Order: sequence, then structure tokens, then C-alpha cells
Amino acid sequence: MKTQYYTATSLDGFIATEDDSLDWLFPLGDVNETSYPSFIAEVGALAMGSATYEWMLRHTDKIADQQTGVPWPYSQPTWVFSTRPLPLVPSADIRLVRGDVRAIHTGMREAAGSKNIWIVGGGDLAGQFYDA
Repeated sequence: MKTQYYTATSLDGFIATEDDSLDWLFPLGDVNETSYPSFIAEVGALAMGSATYEWMLRHTDKIADQQTGVPWPYSQPTWVFSTRPLPLVPSADIRLVRGDVRAIHTGMREAAGSKNIWIVGGGDLAGQFYDA
């Protein structure tokens, strides 16, 4: 099992636009024709920052229409790191947390079992995991 940061980036090294949008990802084609399906099959738990989560909340309809058929694309438990309360997606296993990633990582490892932990988004969050 490993903890990994896996993200789409533009050729010039950006993961989001200046206004934190990930809309550029949608017209890139069928996700099933990429390495993503084999990647996500090995993921047992996810972590994301609040900006990534809030973007996903604003785009649940688009995610359902273009990607998965459902508003939340993950069956795995997801830890969202935020310093403020956020709405939850119904029927999704989302855990709002704050604080040191080391303490939270222990629970994530238990939930992931023999599978990997994916740091979905948030450069700052990825840096915190790297430092830890």
C-alpha cells in the first residue's frame, strides 16, 4: 500500500485555472480510454482539500452527465480537509476533517486496507502529506 498524489496537469504544469476551475478536464475525452480505471481500482481511500471538494460540489451534475452517471464518482471513503463546515453529498462516504495529516492518515490506512491512498487534489494538501 502507498500514499500517492495522482493528478491531471496541463503541459505547462497547472492542475487548475487561475480561478481554481478544473473545467478543462471535461473535454479531454473518454476517461475509460486512459490509465484512470486501472489506477482507481487500486485506491482504497481518498484525501482532498476543500477547494477541490467545493469544485466537485459545484459540478456534481456535470460529473454525473459526463463521467460516472452519479453525482459523486467515488465509492471509497473520502477525507476532506477543511477548516470550515461544508455540505455533504448524500450517500457518499465523506469525512470532513482538520488538523495534522499524520493523525488522520492512520485512519485512512486502516480504511484502505491493502489498497492505496490517493491524494486527489490540493497542492498544499499534497505538500502536507509529503512533509509528514
